[in-house]
Amino acid sequence: SGAISMGVWVMIANVNGFINMITWYGDALNRAPIWCDVSVKLRLGFEVGRLASVMCIARFLADIVSPRATAITRRDRRQRAIFDYTISFGVPFATMACHIIYQPTRFSIVRNVGCSPTSLMSWPTLLLRTIWPPVFAIIAVLYSTYTIYRLVRHRRNFGRVVAGAHSALTTTRFIRLAALSFSYLAIGVPLTVYSSIGNIRSSARYLEYSWRYVHSS
Repeated sequence: SGAISMGVWVMIANVNGFINMITWYGDALNRAPIWCDVSVKLRLGFEVGRLASVMCIARFLADIVSPRATAITRRDRRQRAIFDYTISFGVPFATMACHIIYQPTRFSIVRNVGCSPTSLMSWPTLLLRTIWPPVFAIIAVLYSTYTIYRLVRHRRNFGRVVAGAHSALTTTRFIRLAALSFSYLAIGVPLTVYSSIGNIRSSARYLEYSWRYVHSS
């Protein structure tokens, strides 16, 4: 379920970016305001959703190699799917819905990039947007570190460790899923930290939150 969620968010991000790029190639004219309203919300969603999905994958892998791992039942799979989809889609959708709280204008348009969300740096911005990608990234790194530790420690019995959870994963599938998770984290975590710092710096100064001030325009 974590891998499915990640695939959905990556697809949304690619389609959204492609449409924006070809629509605003060479200029920044406001030619599709309705699309921008949708696009900026999707962008906020996949900023959080991709890392939330990777965290769910990392959590699943850590559970597989855990010494407390037991045979995974149908009920366990259903509960895991509910948890994964709630985190992977519920939190991003909440982030998208809460954008209106700190959104000073509908959107901005950047040449060759397209629609971009706007915000003022205040405590709702930090709490409802900026903090979530780094939080999910850190949790995913912790899960992945634990998984690597367990694999190194039991490298001779790696196949037995994976099979012990009686999941649908074979050793080959486990390695592929782990490689996907680890490689994305290796690239995504530095970019997430850089992006979060960039968002804070680009917001000029921190403002005391006021609904009237934010929506005065």
